[in-house]
Amino acid sequence: MDLNKRTYIFIHLLILASSLFFLQNLSAEIKGDKEILSQGGVYRKPLEFSPKTLDPALSIDKYAVTVIQQVFDGLVQFDQDLNVIPAIAKSWKISHDGLTYTFFLREGVKFHNGREVTSDDFIYSFKRIIDSKTKSPAARFLDRVLGFKEFREGKESHLEGLSSKGKYIFEVRLSEPYSPFLSILAMNKFKAVPREEAEKSGVDYGKFPVGTGPFRFVSMKEGQEIVVEANPDYFEGRPCLDRIIFKIFHGSPREEIYGKFKERELEDSPVPFKEVEEVRSCKQYVFVQKPTLSLRFYGFNTQIEPLKKEGVRRVINLAVPKEEIGRDILKGMTHLTDRIIPLGMPGYTPAKTGGGYQPQKAKELLQELGYSEGKNVAPIEFWSAAKSELAVKELELVKSHLSQIGISLHIRYETHWPKFQELLSSKKAPMFMYAWYADFPDPDNFLGTLFHSKSSYNYTAYHNPEVDRLIDKAKTERDYLRRTEIYRKIEEIILEDAPIVPMVNHLLQMVYQPYVRGVEVNALGEPYTPMKKIWLKKGQ
Repeated sequence: MDLNKRTYIFIHLLILASSLFFLQNLSAEIKGDKEILSQGGVYRKPLEFSPKTLDPALSIDKYAVTVIQQVFDGLVQFDQDLNVIPAIAKSWKISHDGLTYTFFLREGVKFHNGREVTSDDFIYSFKRIIDSKTKSPAARFLDRVLGFKEFREGKESHLEGLSSKGKYIFEVRLSEPYSPFLSILAMNKFKAVPREEAEKSGVDYGKFPVGTGPFRFVSMKEGQEIVVEANPDYFEGRPCLDRIIFKIFHGSPREEIYGKFKERELEDSPVPFKEVEEVRSCKQYVFVQKPTLSLRFYGFNTQIEPLKKEGVRRVINLAVPKEEIGRDILKGMTHLTDRIIPLGMPGYTPAKTGGGYQPQKAKELLQELGYSEGKNVAPIEFWSAAKSELAVKELELVKSHLSQIGISLHIRYETHWPKFQELLSSKKAPMFMYAWYADFPDPDNFLGTLFHSKSSYNYTAYHNPEVDRLIDKAKTERDYLRRTEIYRKIEEIILEDAPIVPMVNHLLQMVYQPYVRGVEVNALGEPYTPMKKIWLKKGQ
């Protein structure tokens, strides 16, 4: 076993041990042997932003995922340790060449409209994603399905790689091996969608979603709340909770959300950084902390001056006071990083690359680029959806430090999430703060999703043909160690090109009311918490 593999396994075990520690504490607090599981109750859950859509094929933010995971099911799902386990598919087999996936569906699984799910529903759901008219950001994950290009371009109405081998047997054939494919199918995108409901609602399907999940959609008040109720016909059994009310906040105001939680108006809450130590020592609530596969970063629009210049992007990387932000603002409650692949992910490299905060070197590099003797860099607009107290402090600190080397930032906030997302999608934000949370536990979900030139999530408009080539190569590589090395090489190239300033890997830090039971969390973060397992202890 070489050093790189040992390093990965050590990190993985470290995170697993950390997770088990917190989950054992949680279990001790909320799963006492003498307690009897009780039915009923309403769970009030905060969403820090309003989702743009609840259509799985079109979802683009973790706030939508939080709801989608309760309303829909796919072929497979992740368990607490991110193993792929059955969902609507009770079992599957993969051919020796890695090209054919055959899924055997459970019988009797029903959509919320009462109709049974069959293999034809997955053919429709996958074709809908691939269809260019749908404009699904998930289409690229299916680009190795046989006939993808012909179907997407409208040359064929039949998709060769998707077929029914019986009412309950669904087969997918690929043109080449795709190592993370099974994990990808556990994502929130690849859920079973009933054709009759999607086509009846059209573009409004995301406002009136119909799935197979443990909870049925009831209503949505734009910008206020989303309500779902228990599905009595759920194939795993009716969930304990009667309803979940997702209370919508704007601008990620964790202090406000936590205040509502303390007033017992919410059943859980993210914990503001400055409150973590108090909550950790408080016996009144249940506190859960877990590392997540995530990356928060500052992104550069590489099509807009002066950020077109690689040198300017490097200067900003050198001038951001990351250590000061971590120490004085975030109070050590996140993992600072200079990398793209997050802590705990295969391919993660612990060592730093950029040398950290170096303002003098930044000044010198700026002079070499011709910005001296009164010739300053043009002011840069910096957009943020988060307007919490800590976010404002962080960005003001960054603005102050960049001004000292001759770069002026104009900080702007757009706390309405769909509008902020549109700014990024339309490439109108020169610089922005963004966080990416893994949809599946694979380096491709960061490097491929955020930096491949054809990815709809490539908000930096970054394009390096060599990176594209290596990403495509890594997807087909079936040898674990070779694949890991390819991703490390990709990461180094991207960091050298500097389309982002990597900042932190987040920790999941949640607090629950003392009567909440059955919580399970994993490294994909809070949106993947299975609410179907939660119940409320009566009398508290």
